[in-house]
Amino acid sequence: MTHIAEPKGGGLKREMGLMSAINVIISVMIGSGIFVSPTGALKYSGSVGFCLVVWAVCGVISLLGALCFAELGTIVPRSGAEYAYLIEAFKKSHRYWGPLPSFICAWVYVVVLRPAEIAVIILTFAEYSILPFINVLGLESLPKEDLHNLIKLVALLGLGIITYINVSSVKLYVRINNIFGFCKVFACLIVIFGGIYQLAIGNVENLSRGFAGTNFNPGNIALAFYNGLWAYDGWSSVTTITEEIKKPEVN
Repeated sequence: MTHIAEPKGGGLKREMGLMSAINVIISVMIGSGIFVSPTGALKYSGSVGFCLVVWAVCGVISLLGALCFAELGTIVPRSGAEYAYLIEAFKKSHRYWGPLPSFICAWVYVVVLRPAEIAVIILTFAEYSILPFINVLGLESLPKEDLHNLIKLVALLGLGIITYINVSSVKLYVRINNIFGFCKVFACLIVIFGGIYQLAIGNVENLSRGFAGTNFNPGNIALAFYNGLWAYDGWSSVTTITEEIKKPEVN
């Protein structure tokens, strides 16, 4: 494939190195999905064995997608992910209809997909943030509607802080993102080694049931894969900021 030249003129500052780019992917992938999705994946798969198969297949699909986007990111060194690739692929095919796929892609992402995704993520963040304080502050006595409003208020506050960090400074965002990225990896390692320890001491009751109770209903299988892929979502995130990465063809 032919390498596309970088756009001339003004552009974003390239202030992100390899580790910062990796931490962007880690921070997006290790998010609400890893806490919310396992319950749904196990519920709809019906068995521990089939649930593990779902996770493995979703991982392979995500890996293949990530490798494809990594190649596209080196060929088209522009921010925008799918939008940038679609406009580069079809813009010369027709004066008017060529840019249409990229326009539709951008419209769907801005109006439908990303707002819905961010809403789920920020509400999950807010719910888990106030959870430790419910008993301490006596929030369990609040009416359910007031508790939901409190969750929404915390979500708006968190969204405002994140927005301010992103628009104020790339370096500040990178620094904070790197810190949280390492914290997430550390938390995942605790969970992983905790699971290995439980297996080592003989707690294998769930694995002993294997594929017993597997649900072969096509709708439930689709929902199980949906939950699995949601947890893996984020592997393409770094291609949205390609122009901010130093030497993207290398990093």
